[in-house]
Amino acid sequence: MTATITSSARRLRQRATAFAILARMLGRDVSALVDEAMLAALRTVLLDTGDLAAHRRLESIDATTAVDIDELAGAWVRWFDLGRVAAYEGSNVPMTPAGVTPRLADIAGFYSAFGFAVRDDRPDHIVAELEFMSILLIAEADACTGDHPEQADIAADAARVFLRDHLGTWVTAWASRVGEIDQLAPWFPVAAAAAEVIASE
Repeated sequence: MTATITSSARRLRQRATAFAILARMLGRDVSALVDEAMLAALRTVLLDTGDLAAHRRLESIDATTAVDIDELAGAWVRWFDLGRVAAYEGSNVPMTPAGVTPRLADIAGFYSAFGFAVRDDRPDHIVAELEFMSILLIAEADACTGDHPEQADIAADAARVFLRDHLGTWVTAWASRVGEIDQLAPWFPVAAAAAEVIASE
């Protein structure tokens, strides 16, 4: 039984690591996108967790190719920050009569319940939502190894509902939009890998 719990907790932590790395690579600090060590770590954890579809999405990345960080940073702002391919849930799902506010409030409620908060941005950004999934998986792993099954269930249920109602509703479509734009080619494999990881979760 202990071996099963340990194995389950290890897999949860590996999944948490994948979500955390994907968040970094899709974030404003574009140096993470071209960090060879980060890419290698992501590839390793995806292989370890059996996320072969996500791993295949990363095959086209050549981290040894020289890139202009300033040019990448400019593209990130133009396309992701200024809304042309907005990396926000609220910009990628059908609008309700009440607008995006109830959706943002629901996301913020999830975050608050687990002591997570977003600074200087909306809570529905791809980076925040991926980081939150990482936190939920770590919380579940810690509860498993700490012999707190009720807390593990709470974290697991929160992850399922968050994926169903939020992260799982928009990232695949967003990744497809990223793939349609030549200037976003450096991000597409990572966005597509994120969509695969979310789908397998």
